[in-house]
Amino acid sequence: MSVTDKFISLPNKSPKCTFSLENFPGIGKKIREKLLNYYSNENDALKAIQVGAVGCVPGISFKQALKFAQTYFELTEEVSLIDVLVTPDITEIYDNVIGHIEKYARTNYSKLKLRLYFPLPSHKIQLIKERQQYFYKSIQFVQKHSQNLKERGFSKLLSALDNLKQGEDFPKIRSRIIITDSQKVENFLVEEDIISSIVFEKINFSKITDNLKFFQNYSRNFDVVIYCGDHSEKIPAFSNLITIPSKNMSIETLVPEKIIRVFGFNKNIIQSMIRIVVNLKNLKEEKLINHFLSHFDIKKIRTLKENTSILDEKGEILSKIDSTLDEFRAIADEFSSLVGETESWINDQIQSEIGQRSIQIQGKQILDLIRTDLSIEQVRNYIPAEVDELIEETIHKGLETLCKQLHLGKQDQDLTLNLIPEIIEFPIQLNTQECDVLEKKISARLNTHKYSVMVKIASQLSETYEYLLQLHQILLEFDFFYTIGTFAHQFGLSIPQILEKQYGFFGTNLTNLELKSEKISNQDSKKNDPEPIPITYQLGSCTDSKIPEITPATLCLLTGSNSGGKTMCINTCSQAIILAQMGFPSLGDLKFHPFDELYYYKKSSGQLSAGAFETTLLQFVQLAQSPKLKIVFADELESITEPNAASKVLSGIFSLLLQNPNNFGIFVTHLAELLQTNFTAKQKNSIRIDGIEATGLDKNLHLIVDRNPRFNYVAKSTPELILTRLAKSGSKEQQLFFSTILKLFNH
Repeated sequence: MSVTDKFISLPNKSPKCTFSLENFPGIGKKIREKLLNYYSNENDALKAIQVGAVGCVPGISFKQALKFAQTYFELTEEVSLIDVLVTPDITEIYDNVIGHIEKYARTNYSKLKLRLYFPLPSHKIQLIKERQQYFYKSIQFVQKHSQNLKERGFSKLLSALDNLKQGEDFPKIRSRIIITDSQKVENFLVEEDIISSIVFEKINFSKITDNLKFFQNYSRNFDVVIYCGDHSEKIPAFSNLITIPSKNMSIETLVPEKIIRVFGFNKNIIQSMIRIVVNLKNLKEEKLINHFLSHFDIKKIRTLKENTSILDEKGEILSKIDSTLDEFRAIADEFSSLVGETESWINDQIQSEIGQRSIQIQGKQILDLIRTDLSIEQVRNYIPAEVDELIEETIHKGLETLCKQLHLGKQDQDLTLNLIPEIIEFPIQLNTQECDVLEKKISARLNTHKYSVMVKIASQLSETYEYLLQLHQILLEFDFFYTIGTFAHQFGLSIPQILEKQYGFFGTNLTNLELKSEKISNQDSKKNDPEPIPITYQLGSCTDSKIPEITPATLCLLTGSNSGGKTMCINTCSQAIILAQMGFPSLGDLKFHPFDELYYYKKSSGQLSAGAFETTLLQFVQLAQSPKLKIVFADELESITEPNAASKVLSGIFSLLLQNPNNFGIFVTHLAELLQTNFTAKQKNSIRIDGIEATGLDKNLHLIVDRNPRFNYVAKSTPELILTRLAKSGSKEQQLFFSTILKLFNH
């Protein structure tokens, strides 16, 4: 498998600027070495960085990987989010759009990766098209297979992908030590971060006077002692002392747990990954997801399944995998009880044997025994030899049995003799200090054999370890692919049409994401709310002959009633443009030409201070004179200053915007009629006034509003309808007050 086959990506293009891992922002020496160790060469590593795939490299998080991918994109494409989303308000709308998509992401990877996508400028049309082709397949896939996959609990399986552990919380092994006299070995231990996982000591043979005594000390204090180096002839023979030539050193041979525990800790997630693969394979969907299916190596996946079947969820080797390991493990677990049973048997035997015998003692001995000044030790001198022999024989029989139960080899059988207490007292208690020594020996035997078994298992697992990480990366990419398709399917989105020779946009059936989201949530809670009303809107030369009343204009003034939907209209249009320029499915049916810059100005909560007012005006001068293709969404910009000056300020801004053919804008305003008096005939040809108007009140006194803007129509704000509603509701005093005001409108 080539490196470019190790991950799924969007189109992979050669960079416009040249850089290397050496000067890549955010990549230091340690990460650079990890990348070069994992990938065959620097070029392959950079390609993996480009698509955010280096999260499968041990020691690099997915968050880091996606940050590197973002940096790579900005360097090679020479564009960043702040270049396109210019004002804080348009960035806020972008964040809200991302927030809606995030709800359909099952993994943190997908949520993080969404931030790699932001609206692209007009000179990135080809890249937008490539993204559209990719995400079109995701829509088609979800529409075709989502119900089938939902019934199989597919979303839950994808959610499990978040839980893969790469040994980040690996506990330090304190019962094993690595000893070396080699700088090469020490460097390897540091580079692979093995030094943080195991006790390590550097030695110098020239300063050791007695090798046997020196290594015996380590052998007694550690269960497993590993010498890794090239002077094996200087290493004495101890049962728990293992020699590894430096040429054979690896993570598998030194710390096999690092690989084994990855498989054990991830046993459940590996099973989920296999089920995901099986589900996708069974769909036989070559057309839409072949770029994922082609990476599913059934032979390796079968090996993954077999490998995890020998481990528990803590990375421990299950029983019945190695009979000797099972035997040593059982003995170590039962050591204390076996010693206790041996003591009980010895004492029972002594008591039984002596109780059944007649022991003779001479009269003079009796007289000596009844002396008052005799110590216990002196009394022992009068115990007949046959009793001593009986006790000694019984102890030896008990220890012989214990030796067999502990399965000690000939070289270790003398250890049980050390358990005989120095002073024989009844009941017999075996030497506790020597019991500890023997237990340490039993533990060392278990862990030494367990280590050798783990080395074999780790060697087998290492062959599939890389594929495990690759498969995980592929399935995370699939979750991202599936996320976009699910989001688009739920919200009824489609791939917009890019118009390269026309400018502006034209959209029909545009439904605001907030309104659609509420409807979807209410459906889940079984509320029967009406469907949100989709709108049609247009700006620039992107038109449709089916709607003849549309007059192409680069600047639109949106007028109409309070609470009629003007703000919602420009918010919806901005959402549509943002999604479209991200290369994502967008609202309704949309035709557009990408803008280089997007601006949005929310309605001011009050008149701006002199400084803020000045800053806003300067910003409009700057954006109006910029040669970049741009669109401005502004909500009641007149609120930034006092009413008398507002129309003059807006007229000046519009006049400045119209001087540059690359300026497009939609302005919500209540001053349309007043502004018209300030427009020249030429300006009126470039400005279209549209309206959203309330026509009355329904039986519940709610405004009756056609949310769809009427083109070339100045809509009234109709405050009298609001007054009518207030005059028909509330207390008698309120009704009287508002009726009085309403009469003023009727004269």
